[in-house]
Amino acid sequence: MRESTRGSLRDLGISLGRLPPGPTDSIVDVPGIAVGHLTLSYGDGALRVGAGPVRTGVTVVVPPGEVGPWPAAVHVINGYGKSAGLLQVAELGQLESPIFLTNTLSVAAVLQGYLEDLRARGVFHPGQSRNVVVGECNDGYLNDLWGFAVKPEHARAALATASTAPPAQGAVGAGTGMAGFGHKGGIGTASRQLPRGHQLGVLVLLNCGTAEDLVTFPGSRLAAASDVPDGSIIIVVATNAGLDRWDVARVARRASHGLARVGAHSAPGSGDVVVALDVGEPDPSTSGDLDPLFLAAAEATEAAIWNALLTADSMVGRDGHVLTALPMDWAPSGRPS
Repeated sequence: MRESTRGSLRDLGISLGRLPPGPTDSIVDVPGIAVGHLTLSYGDGALRVGAGPVRTGVTVVVPPGEVGPWPAAVHVINGYGKSAGLLQVAELGQLESPIFLTNTLSVAAVLQGYLEDLRARGVFHPGQSRNVVVGECNDGYLNDLWGFAVKPEHARAALATASTAPPAQGAVGAGTGMAGFGHKGGIGTASRQLPRGHQLGVLVLLNCGTAEDLVTFPGSRLAAASDVPDGSIIIVVATNAGLDRWDVARVARRASHGLARVGAHSAPGSGDVVVALDVGEPDPSTSGDLDPLFLAAAEATEAAIWNALLTADSMVGRDGHVLTALPMDWAPSGRPS
C-alpha cells in the first residue's frame, strides 16, 4: 500500500472547529466501521488505452456486520455522476452493503465483484437482489480511464483489507488518481466526538474544485491557474448516535457546509454526493439534540477534505500529466469554524 510522506491536520498540530476530533480523527472512530483500500499504480509515458499508465483503485467503507441494514440517506448536492445503488437508499432510507468508491467507468466491475463475493460466501437469497452502493469520481486526468484496469477481483481484494485501524489517506485506493482544487487529491478522513458520547466520522473521495476555489480565510485564495478540470466528491458520513432515517438525512445535508467552507461551489459538471448512515442502537432522545451532529458533519467534512489535500503526494500520470501536492505552507491555521 502506498503511504503518504506528508501529514494530516493532526500531524501538523492543526485543529479546525469547536468539537474535538475522535481518538484517531478518522471515520473508524465510529465503532465497528472499517476501511479497506486496493491501489493500482503502474506504467509511465504516453497513454495506450488498455495498457496504461494506470493510477486508480478501490476504497471501501464497511459498516459493522457488513450487510445491514442500517438507517441511511443520500444527499445529492449536484447530480453529475454515475454511482450505483443511491436510488434505493434514498427511497427506503436504509443501506444493505458496504460503500465502495472507485473511478467513473469501474462502477460496474466493483458492483459485480462484491456480488460475486456474496455468492461465493453464500450470503444471498436465490430469488432476491442486493442493493450495492458504489460511488465514483473521474480520475482520467492521470489514469487510463478507458483501460478498465479495475476488475471485479479488486473489489473483493479491497474488502479483504478492511480494518478498524486508522486508514491510509491521500493517493491511495480510489483516491490514487484523483485531483483536488487543482492539486493532488484523493482519500481524506476525519471525526468529531459528540457531547452525548457518540462519534461522527467522515471519509471523502476528493476530486473537485479548482485552484482558484480553495480558501482558508475569507479573501485568502491560492493564486494559481490549473488545467485540471473540476470534478466530483463523494462524502461518506457515519455516526453511532442512534438516529432514524429522517435524522440521518438531515445530518447528511450538513456535510455540504463543510464542502463549502473549503471553497467548493459544486460546478455544473461535478457529481457531489453524500451517503450517510447510523450504526448505533436506536436512541429517540438524540432527535432532540441534533445541533452537535449538524456541526460535527460540517467540521469533519471540512477536515477530511483538508486531510486528503495535505496527505497526497505529487503524481505523474498518463501523457506526462502532473498533479502537484498542495504546498504545505497552505495548510489552514487552527481556528474556530
